[in-house]
Amino acid sequence: MTTRFFGVSAVVAVFAAGWFGWSWWQTAHDDFSTRARDRDAVLAAGSDGLVALNTIDYRDAGPSVDRWIQVTTGELGTTFSGDRQSQLDRATGSKAEASATLDEAAVTDLNGDTAHVIAVLDVRLSTNGGAPASSRTRLNAELTRTPQGWKIDSVQAAS
Repeated sequence: MTTRFFGVSAVVAVFAAGWFGWSWWQTAHDDFSTRARDRDAVLAAGSDGLVALNTIDYRDAGPSVDRWIQVTTGELGTTFSGDRQSQLDRATGSKAEASATLDEAAVTDLNGDTAHVIAVLDVRLSTNGGAPASSRTRLNAELTRTPQGWKIDSVQAAS
């Protein structure tokens, strides 16, 4: 009787392990999991990119502008990379200091290799040595999947 009990228990354990293994594999490879990973990647890239695009310090503007180029693609990325010196001159000429923090962000659309993010940033900006002014900025961003990951393709103020 004990042998039979252990035999049945072993069969049940093997069946349960197989079922749980199959369920885990199915969940890890289904469309929902892939879409969730993409959504998380879009949200992270969009949030980080929008903060970067609203941050600069005129005393060392080069790394900020390089970061703008790094987080963008398409026409926006081409504009920043082709206009790099002008961006640096504008920042140093106006003694611009800006820093942004993300308040909230959400993915509003994800369709293949394009996505849309809406975000609210708290931005502190000062120019020409003036006192910093704080503002809340609402932005819509379109992101495109590139071989290097998701990058911002366009940004517009949200109403």
